Amino acid sequence: MRIKMVKAIFKKEMIDILRDKKTLFMGIVLPLILYPVLMVLMTQVMTVSNDTMEKQEINISFEKTPNKSLINILNDYTDDTTSNINIVKSEEIAGSLLGQILPVILMMGVLLGAIYPAIDSMAGEKERGTLETLFTLPISNLELVMGKYMAVSFCAIVTAVLNVISILLTLLYLVTTGGMAGDTFLQDFNMYQLAGPLLITLVCICLFAMVVSAVSMCVCSLAKSFKDAQNYITPVMFLVLIPSYASMIPTMSLNSTTAVIPVVNISLLIKSVLSFNSNLGLISLVFLTNFLFVILSVVLLSKMFNSEEILFGNSRSFTFLEKRSNIKVGTMPSISDGIILYALGLVLLIYLGSYVQLRFKMGGLVMTQIMILGLPLLFAYYIKSDFKKVFSLRLPSFVHLIASFSLWIGTYMIVNLITQIILHFFPQNMEVIESLNNFIFGNSSLLVQILVVALMPAICEEIFFRGFLLTSFRNNKKSASGAIVLSGVLFGFMHMDFIRVIPTALLGISFAYAVYKSNSIGVSMFMHFLNNGFAVVITYMVTKLLGDMPAPEVGTLSLYPIIILLVMGTIFISLAVALFNIKEHN
Repeated sequence: MRIKMVKAIFKKEMIDILRDKKTLFMGIVLPLILYPVLMVLMTQVMTVSNDTMEKQEINISFEKTPNKSLINILNDYTDDTTSNINIVKSEEIAGSLLGQILPVILMMGVLLGAIYPAIDSMAGEKERGTLETLFTLPISNLELVMGKYMAVSFCAIVTAVLNVISILLTLLYLVTTGGMAGDTFLQDFNMYQLAGPLLITLVCICLFAMVVSAVSMCVCSLAKSFKDAQNYITPVMFLVLIPSYASMIPTMSLNSTTAVIPVVNISLLIKSVLSFNSNLGLISLVFLTNFLFVILSVVLLSKMFNSEEILFGNSRSFTFLEKRSNIKVGTMPSISDGIILYALGLVLLIYLGSYVQLRFKMGGLVMTQIMILGLPLLFAYYIKSDFKKVFSLRLPSFVHLIASFSLWIGTYMIVNLITQIILHFFPQNMEVIESLNNFIFGNSSLLVQILVVALMPAICEEIFFRGFLLTSFRNNKKSASGAIVLSGVLFGFMHMDFIRVIPTALLGISFAYAVYKSNSIGVSMFMHFLNNGFAVVITYMVTKLLGDMPAPEVGTLSLYPIIILLVMGTIFISLAVALFNIKEHN
């Protein structure tokens, strides 16, 4: 990649973006106007509320003897009945208030600052007919992508910086003029105490801007015109804004699980640092997670730029459940069909699946699996697909079963090692898993657990992921590796548990690889059943044997077991790959 060419594309894109008055308004004018108005109105409301509370008398009683330090504080103010007793630092109060409201406002501003440059850079180029001209230049697709991405990201980051500066100046004005809730709890406010948290906030918002820029460009690359891009980007805005409200939920805090959830982790991290309740390990995890999101988004964007069908194809654009009456029977699902199916499944799992599982426990798991099975079957029927091809309905050969068994053993060893590493650094996750398992499984028999936890997911989830989803992502042999990895990653994220996301994603990748090599969904069902069934049997036996005895310590690491698991896992995986390739050549 030639830096000179990337700079040239960056310069060209910036000139085009700066010519757009709408982009300038959203990125520069809006932050300078919106935040002062909002914060002034907010402080006026706080002042009125605080004055009303000061006029109320509140009687406090203690069931037991209170702490001596608290008694001393109360005694100091017994002679002055009009004084407000505040034992919390002013900076902590300000940070707590800012931490609840600021993430939502910042993300909204950055989102608007990234979307319009992305639309103009992608769909605008198509509509003006200049994208074809760019591809005639002596530059590579990667250089073109990086130049465009740097321009959109730069605009989003500038918007983020302006947002933070605007808020800081407004906050400084309110403090110096006594406008921050009058002469009440911030009369001793020290602005410099918030410098560190605000700096971390700025870095978080810049990372968020880079992620949103890449995602917005990916979505806009599917559009054929500026108007289409605006329609496509609307769901993205909702998907970003809704999780950003996590900072306003009092019971939600940054932990090892929320630290890996996109948007939510940034929102809660800003809340935690401004509330002076941050953890260096969690901050690092959030930064690492968002950095990985940026890399994945840029890689996906570069793959899209390599597809002429996406950029210049005359086929139908990204659609949502359009009528298929004019399509012949036997049509294969497209990438947009796979994305729609996954989005529907994720939404139903969050809003419906979680409720029925908590409400009906084991019965809820059964209903959830039926829902997961029904979605791809109904979708395939709706678009008139060939069920045999879409779901790879073919009996596996004996050699493929042996290969898949070897692949599962090797993957299971690697996955077990990764799980132990995660538990070593985040041991609190084990308590969450044990509590959830005890709540759902209860006193269910071993046979019921095998049927519900092992057999049903092996059928239902495989039809969903290694059936419809994998097929929709596979356009040709060149896209097979990307389809395998993407379906596995989405499989991991569907489980929505920090400790299981990476291990489950690796299992999903191995399942998808086996289906691709054997052209039979039976091998992945076999592997899935082995994996879940083995876990159910081991958990059941350990529970019966230990009884009330304390469970063995988890998350401990030592060098020799790590080396053994790595070597043995690699050997079994290599054997499986060899068996698949031998059968393939024959």
